Amino acid sequence: NDMSKLDFLLFKSQIEYLIKIKNCNFFSTDKLKDEIPVDGVALTFDDGYLDNFNLAAPYLLEKNIPFTIFVITNFIKNNKEGFMSELNLKELSNNPLVTIGSHTCNHKNLTKLNQEQLMNELKISKSYLENLIGKEVSSISYPYGKYNSIVKQKVFDAGYKLGFSSDFYFNDSNQDKLLLSRCEIWNSDFLDIFNDKLKGNWDWLRYIKK
Repeated sequence: NDMSKLDFLLFKSQIEYLIKIKNCNFFSTDKLKDEIPVDGVALTFDDGYLDNFNLAAPYLLEKNIPFTIFVITNFIKNNKEGFMSELNLKELSNNPLVTIGSHTCNHKNLTKLNQEQLMNELKISKSYLENLIGKEVSSISYPYGKYNSIVKQKVFDAGYKLGFSSDFYFNDSNQDKLLLSRCEIWNSDFLDIFNDKLKGNWDWLRYIKK
């Protein structure tokens, strides 16, 4: 969700915690195409909210921390209020620390679509972003974290190399690159809960979601 000023202060405290207490190794999600590091954190943001551009990005770039933004392309294309513009997205994509990925065209549950609708959501969003930023877009975040074997196959067919779910779990060396897990961080996660999530203590949520 988009950030309030209070949310942003909490976000900064979480990043400072990772830097100062955890001495964290931050890496780009693109690195996952070649290997899954033994240790470290890859930061991702879903949807493409404007505050990703005007709050989170300046702070992270100042800290030299890479991050990925998965955007709902029709929200960008249609200038939806509260979301980034095409100019915002192009500016971010020009920074080597920033990776742009797809969150589909319309943020629909991909498991509920027919095959034509599914491929449209995957391919049109990918080509739109590639034409906009002039770079390959090789990663996707599944809306609502929903996927199945058909979605996974069509994501592969559409040319994506990385697929990100919302499953709470660590990614080990043999993780399926189209079913990468993530630890969701919420605006209610003060540092004690944040630390619990880093330790993997919230991984039980993945079983409830299935």
